[in-house]
Amino acid sequence: MNIKLLISVVCVFAACQSFSQGLLRSPSKQVLGSNSILAVVEDRVITRAEVMKEVEPFIPQIRAAARSEFEFTSRVNAYVREIVQNMVDRELIVKEFRNKGMSIPQSYLDTHFDDYLNKEFNGDRAEFIKFIQAQGKTIKQFRAEQEKDIIVGYMQNQKRQSVSEISPAKIKEYYEANKSQWYSPASAKISLITLKTGMYATMEENRKLAAEIMERLKKGESFPELAKRFSKDDSSTKGGEWGWYKKGELNPVLDKKVFALKPGEVTEPTEIGDMIFILKVEERKEDGIQSIDDVREKIEWTIVEQNAKAMYQKWLEGLRRNAFVKYYE
Repeated sequence: MNIKLLISVVCVFAACQSFSQGLLRSPSKQVLGSNSILAVVEDRVITRAEVMKEVEPFIPQIRAAARSEFEFTSRVNAYVREIVQNMVDRELIVKEFRNKGMSIPQSYLDTHFDDYLNKEFNGDRAEFIKFIQAQGKTIKQFRAEQEKDIIVGYMQNQKRQSVSEISPAKIKEYYEANKSQWYSPASAKISLITLKTGMYATMEENRKLAAEIMERLKKGESFPELAKRFSKDDSSTKGGEWGWYKKGELNPVLDKKVFALKPGEVTEPTEIGDMIFILKVEERKEDGIQSIDDVREKIEWTIVEQNAKAMYQKWLEGLRRNAFVKYYE
């Protein structure tokens, strides 16, 4: 991506859409050194150069997804707006944290930094320094950004609503209003015996073994014990237990046979490629709308996320209203 083209794209982003409440349009062409200013939040200046560092890694995939130059420009502009707003909000959240007299213990920050260094760079400080120098940062600046990230994460979590605060009435209301979401296709809990053709057994030998296994099952021998003894897949140690599968998730040949059986019934030996399968249906669930008890946990967390998002957005809007924020074109 030509850097001059990218800079020109960033220059026109503010003309496409206002940022948020209280946006002050300005024809100002103030510069900070060689970097034009995109926003000011309190005493923090956000420059085009730092925004560009965030944008540039994503330019190739934005370009690949765009169907025209106009769409490409629009997508880059939208991404730039998002980055600038995130930077503004980040500063406001950190300010609110500090205004409340809170702080992060230095020992916690040190441990967090060391964990990052070990996880991302295998403890190699030299490689880490190369990484931040390529971004035009110092270790002090990097650690300051880490601290801000921790603060933002902490403040976001404070705005989350506890699951225990979701009333049964609210859960039922959501369930009734969104019943179509809870449709589930038929499913079956299955166990499996797999016979593989290879170095230790021919297909003909496995056919004979499969017939022997079927005879043993008819005489009342345990499917799990036979799976442990004869099956040649990872589930053998668990007695062939494979768990639940929805209709359509299995191989089409096996799927058709499994969903024609009742719980406790076993398929005939089924050959697919160089393997032979014998499946047992342990349990069955028919298709239909899942009960509220089956989806209660999903509903609880969905409502929690919705409420948390609304509360967080309302809180952010309050921070923006009570702060000095100015956006430049």
